[in-house]
Amino acid sequence: TSALHAALASLDIKPGDEVIVPTLSYISSANVILYCGAKPIFCDSNPKTFNVTSKEIIKKITKKTKAIITVDLKGQPVDYDEIYSKLKKFNIPIISDSAESFGAEYKNKKVGSQFLIHSFSFFANKNITMGEGGLIATNNDKIANKCKIIRNQGQDYRYHHVTIGNNYRPTDYSAAIGSVQLKKIDKILKAKKKIVSVYNQSFKKYNSIITPYVPDFATRPSWYMYSLTFKNNKIRNKVKKSMEKNNIDTRLSFPPIHLQPIYKKKFSLKSGMFPKSENAYKTFLDIPIYLGMTKTDISRVVNCIIESINE
Repeated sequence: TSALHAALASLDIKPGDEVIVPTLSYISSANVILYCGAKPIFCDSNPKTFNVTSKEIIKKITKKTKAIITVDLKGQPVDYDEIYSKLKKFNIPIISDSAESFGAEYKNKKVGSQFLIHSFSFFANKNITMGEGGLIATNNDKIANKCKIIRNQGQDYRYHHVTIGNNYRPTDYSAAIGSVQLKKIDKILKAKKKIVSVYNQSFKKYNSIITPYVPDFATRPSWYMYSLTFKNNKIRNKVKKSMEKNNIDTRLSFPPIHLQPIYKKKFSLKSGMFPKSENAYKTFLDIPIYLGMTKTDISRVVNCIIESINE
């Protein structure tokens, strides 16, 4: 969250500005826009990938649009090249909220250099963690220097404050943990890919279950989450209830932001405004995928889901 906020601050986003962001995301993707006093302009997402497309973004561009945030939901990169090629004529900076896609690859290149700014998260449930905190990646020296100043109370050197900043510095302890974790990312993603293979094979013959769609450009998703899509909301809820009964954790990540009480109240938003995102939320379910899952663990998850849809 702090990394994403610093990224927007480095672009001088201010009150009166608009920032386009997908509604199908964690709420921090929109909250950071409010931190700058700007207005979040929500857009819909592709129900197949759960990610935003250039088509949905372009619908929302106005003269007030000063930045665009895309989100690599569930560890799946957006189509960076497609979005950049269609939006470059607007000359609007694009930030990738890559909180969930650390270690992922887009067209065989690590995610982190495709857009002007990428922000990553190292929260405790991510593939690699520092317990908390995040990271900004950019190839733009000016933005990099501004972010360093913003994260350090607005100082360009000690006790010389040139802008309003914050204490967004990670601790040395966190950084040390993160440095060690970095060495493990390939091992973690390799292990997760094996779990994905078992899941895909186990569910492929069931018409009421759709396994995650991985486009050709996503040459290595991070598999932060493995999300099944069910034929309808009734089947999804039935599976979720069965998993809960068997003490197997599931997640509905995330409810569209425009349906969150604070955003509904603040911007007079309501159900039906972003049907693709709302339908995706009604039919998807994140199931366990973590380093250390045994064959028994995986079989237990698979069997529970299959049994519940066969009942």
